[in-house]
Amino acid sequence: MNTGMSISGIAELPLHTGGVPEWLIRRMNRLAKAILTIFIDEFGERKFLERISNPLWFQAFSNVLGFDWHSSGSTTVTIGILREVLNQSEFGIAIAGGKGKRALATPSEIMKIIKRFKLSIDYGKELAEISRLIAKIDNAALQDGYMIYHHSMIISSDGEWAVVQQGMNVNEKIARRYHWLSLELKNYIEEPHKAIVDVKKNRHVLNLTARESKGCREVILELVRNEDKLKRNLGEVKRVIKRARSILNWIPGCRDKFDSDAKITYYKPIEETKVNWAALKKVFKVRPQDFKELLLFKGIGPSTLRALALISELIYREPPSKKDPVTHIYDPIKWSFTVGGKDGIPYPINRRVYDNVIFELERIISAIKVREKEKLEAFRRLRIISEKWNVKLHR
Repeated sequence: MNTGMSISGIAELPLHTGGVPEWLIRRMNRLAKAILTIFIDEFGERKFLERISNPLWFQAFSNVLGFDWHSSGSTTVTIGILREVLNQSEFGIAIAGGKGKRALATPSEIMKIIKRFKLSIDYGKELAEISRLIAKIDNAALQDGYMIYHHSMIISSDGEWAVVQQGMNVNEKIARRYHWLSLELKNYIEEPHKAIVDVKKNRHVLNLTARESKGCREVILELVRNEDKLKRNLGEVKRVIKRARSILNWIPGCRDKFDSDAKITYYKPIEETKVNWAALKKVFKVRPQDFKELLLFKGIGPSTLRALALISELIYREPPSKKDPVTHIYDPIKWSFTVGGKDGIPYPINRRVYDNVIFELERIISAIKVREKEKLEAFRRLRIISEKWNVKLHR
């Protein structure tokens, strides 16, 4: 998969209860540091951002650390492990944000990273705005049934970045992971997904980031520039949803443009209280130039966008996309055979094997620091180990 553009993908994971034992956390930290040391020395920081933005590579990395192949905790704890390793080391990469309250601290942590890497304060403010925009897009512009509760931005010393965030469907107890990458990113709004890895759902989705939603986005922008027009349209939508008869039906020769027998598609019955009028009044004054500017307004959330999209569809016949934007289905289960899984899937973690893997990788790191000849020999030995494991797994 080419990971050089935009969002690299989305992964869906069931919620697993229970924490990670301390003995495993310690080993995860050591193993992650060893892998990152070798990887970044060999391929560089930019390639690491490309890999971390690929949901398949991320899942495989999590499995190698000892997570069960489809655990929801593989996102939050893996990012936590990476944060611990990257933020307290000599690597030119650091992580801001995390789960819950830590996600809210992302802007302030971005500024600390900017200072550490000697990047400009203005660029730090720009990154903070990008971070907020990305969370808003996957929470409001793409309404797929998952509410974002984990958000992290991974920043390199040259200012490139990746974002890993996760949403939760409380009713189904399923988490979905979203990946973003700054490299070659050209458009935050339209078709930003490079690949989406998941099982397609039959649930109703409101996807304002789809190419076919362009007309709908334009109508929405027009609506938020005219308060009276928006209120009038909202009242008409309510009437249509309730299938109330229009006054036009009582005028000879006139007919309401909405046929009472027509099939009407809508997301939810819209109540006026669901629209954030306080936020919209500020929007009316500013008259946003594009959809990105609209999304960044505080208070413009899922309910308001849903109401605006419904007006666009029913009144102006410009519907948004309703397709779950999944493009790939992938099962990275083979990587969970590396050392086992914390919950015993596919088998309980073998501490002896885990410690041997760490020992071998740390030997390679020591060789890398000595001289090139031993470095090459170390990688040759690693390749042989990998080939032996693959033979065992495929017997």
